[in-house]
Amino acid sequence: MSAGRRLLRVVAIGVLPAVLAFAAVYALRSGNDGGGDRVEPGRTTATGGAPPDRAGAGRRPAASAGPAGAVELAATLSGTAYSTELTFEVPEARARVSPPEWVHDCGRFAAWARDNGGVPVGPEPVHTLTLRARRSVDVQVATVRAVPVARVDRPREQGPWVELACRDGVASPAASPPGRWRGGEMPHPLAAGQTLEVPVELDGLDESGGPVDPFPSGVSDYRLRVELEVDGVPRTYDLRDGDRDFRCCGRITYMGYQAARYEWTLSPARALRYCAELRYTGEPPPRTCTPRAPA
Repeated sequence: MSAGRRLLRVVAIGVLPAVLAFAAVYALRSGNDGGGDRVEPGRTTATGGAPPDRAGAGRRPAASAGPAGAVELAATLSGTAYSTELTFEVPEARARVSPPEWVHDCGRFAAWARDNGGVPVGPEPVHTLTLRARRSVDVQVATVRAVPVARVDRPREQGPWVELACRDGVASPAASPPGRWRGGEMPHPLAAGQTLEVPVELDGLDESGGPVDPFPSGVSDYRLRVELEVDGVPRTYDLRDGDRDFRCCGRITYMGYQAARYEWTLSPARALRYCAELRYTGEPPPRTCTPRAPA
């Protein structure tokens, strides 16, 4: 074999593996450029967030500084369109039992009643939205709607059903029915860390603009769909009552009948007052309520 042929063979054996390895790496990189975590402009990943930022691992996600993360939002049930008082429909045996010691005001009383299956009484519930700004931001409400989740079937044998309420021990001026934060109002500017609480009634319109009753006859669980504009950008939030769905609507008082009622006063000392049921024709007679010992 000539010297030229031997040199060519040595070069081929040494260089060819490197060329093949470079070609394989280039092919893999080209394949990944067209798939995997690549996201087209305007799209999000399957988790609803921004695509992974491998080059900036450990960097603060952009979403937390944008409109989606600028506002923390929660909602609580705070009354009806007719009253700020929360009354619950419960089995009579439960109404007689004294609440636990940690229940020492009407706010905690309402949470305890809901935790134990109490159904808020009355149509047209009013909720209080609590908005907390993570940075300086302008917030404007658009709509607040109830989205039914499931009907609630309650066994008849749990009755008889009565009304359960809480009374503050210190007399306070009569509160007006909650107002509504109406869409179309000027935006509310919030500074970083500022909290705003706003009572809102439910919008009685469906998506096409027609009237709708979100609550069919009986009791149902629901969530709140709140549409806000955050710095002019529309955002939608689906809210629950803490770790459970909201519930509506207890209706056990009708024309000619008022259910029995149990009223608890929690401070400065616990006391229970019982109001007997009323059956009547025409105008309802005055209601008589008397003290009663807890069960």
